[in-house]
Amino acid sequence: MQTAFPCEKSRIEICVGFPYCTAGLIGIALFVAVGWAFYVSPVHYLMDGSYSLLMDEALIHEWTPDMMHFQVPRRHGASSVNDGYPWSIRIIKGRLLYVYPWGSPLLSLPAVALFNADGFKIAPHRTNYKYDWYHELRMQVLISTGLCALTVWLVFVAAGHYLPITWSVAVALAAAFGTAIWSTASRSLWPQTWAVLLIMIAVWILLSGPIRPFLLGTVLAWSCLARPTVIPEVAIITIYLLFSGKHRLLPHYIAGGLGSAVPVCAMMHFYTGGLFSAYYSVGMLDFPHDFLERLYGVLFSPSRGLFIFSPVTLVALYLIVRYWKHCSSRGLAVLALTIIGLHLTIVSSWVEWWGGPSYGPRLQLELVPWFVLLAILGIRSFLEIDGLNRRRRLMTTSAAVLAVLLSIITNAPGALAHNALGWRSYDSGDIQALWDWHDPQFLCWLPQYRVEKIRNQLPTRNSALNR
Repeated sequence: MQTAFPCEKSRIEICVGFPYCTAGLIGIALFVAVGWAFYVSPVHYLMDGSYSLLMDEALIHEWTPDMMHFQVPRRHGASSVNDGYPWSIRIIKGRLLYVYPWGSPLLSLPAVALFNADGFKIAPHRTNYKYDWYHELRMQVLISTGLCALTVWLVFVAAGHYLPITWSVAVALAAAFGTAIWSTASRSLWPQTWAVLLIMIAVWILLSGPIRPFLLGTVLAWSCLARPTVIPEVAIITIYLLFSGKHRLLPHYIAGGLGSAVPVCAMMHFYTGGLFSAYYSVGMLDFPHDFLERLYGVLFSPSRGLFIFSPVTLVALYLIVRYWKHCSSRGLAVLALTIIGLHLTIVSSWVEWWGGPSYGPRLQLELVPWFVLLAILGIRSFLEIDGLNRRRRLMTTSAAVLAVLLSIITNAPGALAHNALGWRSYDSGDIQALWDWHDPQFLCWLPQYRVEKIRNQLPTRNSALNR
């Protein structure tokens, strides 16, 4: 398939390699600009990824993931649930280990090694290996910023196989600032930060022409190691390859996946007794109890709703449905829609579907690449229709621009407002805050008197449900 970019090469990845190629220069500029914007956005914090980079230093200097020899702070309180340690680390089999999936720390290992080689360490020898949370925060900011900027660049590259440059830039910017990539993934080194990049690589492979099965299998395996909740989605992709005439690619695809997954799972099992994580368990799912209420919250909660924080996703859905008969890659569209539906079902079945203390729809981060895929296919179909009058094109484009602007406005507080995470308590004892339209999380940046002024103009949860 020929790329829509004005370049002689049929591969955008080759095209980008030429310094005088327009697409390559724009891609580099986009990467730098978005990375700079993510980096200077003031809100950064340590959450589920805390101590993950300390585990890397243990692997680099002690050849073990055990962090017991470091001076890790111990205290008593709500966030210290295991012998005084924070929730992200736990004593298992006599070792102090990181409890979340190890895919993210292992993938970050080369970056941490480079930092350490330059003398930048989380627990330096000169301080008797005392843990410095600020050093880890600085490392996480640099790594997460780079990963998210790379994700946005990949969106641009993937879109370039189907769309002109201007539309490719528009899709990339909408994904960068109109989704949780800006408000969540780039704010901290969440497990999803790596997962969304890896899934975006998989989407790029699927869009770019001949599938590279070994690379695809490797990328998807690491996405599972970073975020085990995507395992069912990887199974759907495997079924897609099997029934779309690409079954001959399966041996290389499986070899790539097993070559990455087996060693890491064996390592995890040896140290923790689990294959993917010492934290996740099937018991965290509670389907079908309260499923519809959770699904409503996942999509429309004023503090967690996907369509509330990223209405641009509705544009992607509208375009692919409205112009379905003009879509040239319906198989990929069905794949994306199936994965989106499956992921929403899994999240809505989880007892803590709101994702704890975070901003917006964090647990839907893994869906961003699939909505990007739908947007690319939908825009391509929209542009290829010859009989569409100018008024219809203008109305559709204007609605899309409005949705992008609203998405940027609702995601901006997560990256710019320091009170975004502490706006309300979202623990299991106060989940009613998730439904409060009088005090939504995306208005946390407003002065309190202005919030009070608009409260009576917003619907209550009951009135919304009764409509």
